[in-house]
Parts: sequence; C-alpha cells; structure tokens
Amino acid sequence: MITWTTILFLSLAIIICCTMVKKDVDVLSPSRIFGLTWCVVFGLVELKLSRLQFEWTVWQWIFMLLGPISFLLGLFFNYTININAKLLPIKDVRRLLEKQKINDSRLFLIIIIAFITYIGGYAIIYFVKGYVPIFTAQPAAARIDYFIFGVGMLIHNMPVIVFFSVLYHVFVNGNQMKKSFLKILIVITLVTYLLLLQRYQIIMTAVITFSFLYYSTRHIKFRTVLFLLLLMILVIYSVATLRSGKIIQIALYKTSLMKISPDYAFLTEPYMYFTMNLENFVRSVEKLQKHTFGLFTFDWLFALLQIKYPLREYFGIIEIPDQIGGYNTFTIFWSFYRDFGILGISCIPFLGGLYVGSIYYKVRMNPTVKSLSYYSIMVFVMAMSFFTNLLGFLWFIYIVAWIVIVLKLIAVKNLNNNVLP
Repeated sequence: MITWTTILFLSLAIIICCTMVKKDVDVLSPSRIFGLTWCVVFGLVELKLSRLQFEWTVWQWIFMLLGPISFLLGLFFNYTININAKLLPIKDVRRLLEKQKINDSRLFLIIIIAFITYIGGYAIIYFVKGYVPIFTAQPAAARIDYFIFGVGMLIHNMPVIVFFSVLYHVFVNGNQMKKSFLKILIVITLVTYLLLLQRYQIIMTAVITFSFLYYSTRHIKFRTVLFLLLLMILVIYSVATLRSGKIIQIALYKTSLMKISPDYAFLTEPYMYFTMNLENFVRSVEKLQKHTFGLFTFDWLFALLQIKYPLREYFGIIEIPDQIGGYNTFTIFWSFYRDFGILGISCIPFLGGLYVGSIYYKVRMNPTVKSLSYYSIMVFVMAMSFFTNLLGFLWFIYIVAWIVIVLKLIAVKNLNNNVLP
C-alpha cells in the first residue's frame, strides 16, 4: 500500500541519488550514505507488503526517528564547525593520497601471515566440525554453528587479506610478482569464504574496499560504484539463496504472510530483511521492561572476556525479548536504547555522528591512508545501520583491530617528516 510517507521517503531517496550524479560531487559523503540508506528503508517499510508488519503510532515513529536524527545532528554539528573550512575536491584528495608511502615489505609479510592464519583456522574448524556449510543438508543452520571460540576468529581474516592486498596494489609501484601472488591469495580467500555462506563479512569487504578505492584512485567513478554495488547485491543474494531453491522461497513467502503475488516470492527475503529490523524495534520499545546498562552496547567486550552468557544468565536477560515471525534483528539503535533508554538513543548516535563527521573532514582536508581506512569502515557501518549493531560484534571489532594495528605497522615518514599514512 502506497502512503504519503512512502512517497515522501522514496522521493527523498531519489533526490539524494540525483545529487550524486552532479560533477565533482562526493558520492560517499556521510549525509548521503546515511540519508539514502534510511530514506530507502523507511520508504520500503511503509509499503507494508507483509501481514507481519503493523501501522506505527506517533510515539513509535518518534522513537524510531530519534536515533537517525541524532546521528544526522552530530554530522550537522561537524558541518557548522567546518563551514568555512576549505574542502579538497575529490581529485585533489586522490592526488595527495597518491604521494603517500607505506612500508610495502612489511605490509606484504603481514598479508601472508593473515592468510596463513586464515587457512589454519579454516582447517582446524573443518576437522573439528567435519563439514563445510555449503555442502550440508541444512546450510542455513550449519553456517551459524560453524565456529570455535578463539580459532574461529581467524576465519575473519578474510576482509583483512583482501583489503590490504588492494591497498598494496594501490600504493606500491612495481613488484608485479608479489602483486600477482596477492591476486591468487585474494581469489583463494574469497572462494573458500563463500563456501561458509557468511554474508556480513563479504559485504564489509566489498564496501570498505570500494570506499577506499573511490577516494584513493581515479578509476572508481559513480557509475563504476553503482555497477559494483549491483554486482555485490547479486553475489550476496546468490549466496543467500544457494541450495535453497524455489520450495524454500515459497515457504519463506508463506511464513512471512506476504501480500504480493507468489510470482514475486523471490522478493520476500530482501524485502523482509530491509524492513523487519524496524518493525522489531518499534514493537520492542513499548514492551521493554528494564534497561541493561551496557551489556549489549559492549557485547563484544563481554564476549571476549567469556562472561557474556554468565552475565545474561545471572541477571535473567533474554537476548531477543520480542521478535516478529522469527526475524531477530533490530537496527543499530536498539542496543543503545535497550541499555540506556532515551539517553542512549539520543546521545550515542549524536556522538557517533560527531566521530564520523570528524573523520570525514580529515579525509577531505588532510587525507591520509589511516583516516581514509577508518572512514571506509564507517561507510559500511552507516550503510548497515538499518540492520543491526555491528559495533557490538566481536568479529567486527577483531577486523577493525587488525586494520588499526596494521596501519600503524606500515606507516613510514615522508620527506617532510610527516608520519604517513
């Protein structure tokens, strides 16, 4: 059902897309990425194509909008601070980045170490579990259980291997044999990782790599990004539906109580994954009885310390208090609200907007490999903010920690004694 809110949000999304085709515009600016993401999602959720969805009250809309608006206010605050600052055109950002140097021999060694540990972790899990998810009778369930704490983290080296191999190609001149070898490692890593049917990490790798290339090279333009984005969606959807077939699509269509024709059953999964996070959020906000004061915002820390589940058992905390139709994701803002209520959903996104804005302005005023890498990660977080709180996942923090440490290890000094990257 098309409502005025659907028209409003989708019109805003179209306007944002139109601003992206202007000459010399920054397609990946935070306001565009975040604004486009949420306008599209709000537009889709208001279509109400599933009977599992429900009409929101005014108060539910207020709670739902509070997080995104707070984040945008953080970005706007940065804008007011830097309103008179001279931002470099994207072509100048690329020109300055091209002059930067990295310790290529150390970077190459680190990539090799990351690959060896990735293969080692992969092999250990395979011998312990005795299977690879894609070749099992129930791949969806198998991919969730395909993990061993500690060793399991090593398979998340995949984004590190791919990202830094691309960085090596961009900033290292010559060394064609090493580059050819890294291309082989990229292919092996991606193919073996696809067999695990893990999607988030593949999306993360694609987004941060594309974002990095967009600002650091002259070969990634808007039409290229659009093509690669569509290709990525096709690959991810193929991985998602691999081994499922028409029967599973129809089953999902039935359980999701879709209002559309069965001929379009293949649209069920992408539509529900875009919309049910918001439906879960607004429904759970009203039913939440108590706050958890950091247990979910800092979930990764408690998981690392191996006290995540003991704490939840001790305090009687249910991880997913209420979910609709088996969909169990709640947007990035749910953790902040569940832990700290109105204060959390207002202040934390605002601080997040401040941080993202500050990194972005560093890229646009004094670009470095480090600031660009950090912003590329933030592009991924903003693009996936409608889905879940990536900042709470241990695997995400593990990958970010890898990137932060490696960037410090490969930094060198330029002729002006400025530390790069």
